[in-house]
Amino acid sequence: MAEVDLKAIQRKVTAGASYRKMIAAAEAGQPICLASAGIPNEVMHAMGVYPVYPESLAAISAGIGKAGVFFDEARTRGLTNTICSYTRCGLGISWTKQTPFGPIPPPNIAVTDVNMCCLHLTWWAHIEDHLKLPTCYMDMPATDAPDAPEYIDYYENQVVEMVRFIETNTPCRLDMDKLRASVKHSDLAGYYWTKMMELRRNRPSPISFRALAGQILPLVTALGEPDTSDYYEALYYQYAQDAKEGKTPAHGGEKYRLIWNGIPIWHHLQLIDYFQEKGANFVWEPYTSLTWGNKTSSGRLDLDRPFHTLAEKYTNILSNKPIARRFEYFDRAIRDYAVDGLVMFSNRSCRPMSIGQHQLGQLIKERHDDLPILIFEGDQADPDGFSWDDARTRIDGFIEVLEGRKT
Repeated sequence: MAEVDLKAIQRKVTAGASYRKMIAAAEAGQPICLASAGIPNEVMHAMGVYPVYPESLAAISAGIGKAGVFFDEARTRGLTNTICSYTRCGLGISWTKQTPFGPIPPPNIAVTDVNMCCLHLTWWAHIEDHLKLPTCYMDMPATDAPDAPEYIDYYENQVVEMVRFIETNTPCRLDMDKLRASVKHSDLAGYYWTKMMELRRNRPSPISFRALAGQILPLVTALGEPDTSDYYEALYYQYAQDAKEGKTPAHGGEKYRLIWNGIPIWHHLQLIDYFQEKGANFVWEPYTSLTWGNKTSSGRLDLDRPFHTLAEKYTNILSNKPIARRFEYFDRAIRDYAVDGLVMFSNRSCRPMSIGQHQLGQLIKERHDDLPILIFEGDQADPDGFSWDDARTRIDGFIEVLEGRKT
């Protein structure tokens, strides 16, 4: 690859750049869509619709310490902290018409599905009622075999219905050549992301989970855009060079290789830094390796069958699979990435990701010589009840266990 300016490319895909693109799109008359995570934004990009993701805005708000005002708004409207923090923060953003970066333009439509999160249905019903928006609810039957052909075919029809909804409620029309171009850029982004994840097999791994927590944003919100595929290509080559040079984010060298199971704790990302200060490095996470990217059997997207390939990708949801299937991924990762320990985040907001963690942990211990496991409890975006001092103490104890197994 020709030498590129990674920082220049990165500036095009930051959260701030995404906000500026949203404002420019609205000023140009481009329809704005409130979309839930996991909606095929390749289609929206091809149709000239600009998607805004409340879940991503909630994560960003928590990560930069600006979620409080949105939680307060949700609380005044009767939402308690027993409800998902993404939902509370996202609805707070919709109700206040603000984001951490400034005002949010009035949306024209809303699209959601229940594929990744069953709460999307209720959440988007609130949005539909409050903003009086035309809203598309994409369906996916409850199943523990989302990769079965009949379910992929079913969801393919749902993607087609989404196109019809957009064409009915906006001036936008689908051009198949533009869709194939969008899918091509998405495929390249997913391809280079997967190659980045494979670099983490190196000892030491050159990649920090803390960095990935920010670098994953365009993979969630901006697939189909050329800037996104350019970014991940450049990022992959930078990390490949770092791997050759033996770089690692773990202080003093990589002593312990870990798995993180769960969504990042956005309000305390410094927790990851603290692990790194102790010589520990996270080398695999379902969130980065299985939740986003080209989740097809071939690992690539089929440009000749864009609707079908997107359906295969977006129905492949780890949390919809039974514990035995999830264990297979962990079993392989522990061996392939030479893992020393597992950190589980028991997330009170995201029950689909947290259910079954105890059983999964038992299976891992039985297969992998009583592998050390540390469990954190808390919330992905709401810091209420999370003790940083307690977290550090527990990490210290976990590191002592890992060290004891090394000697």
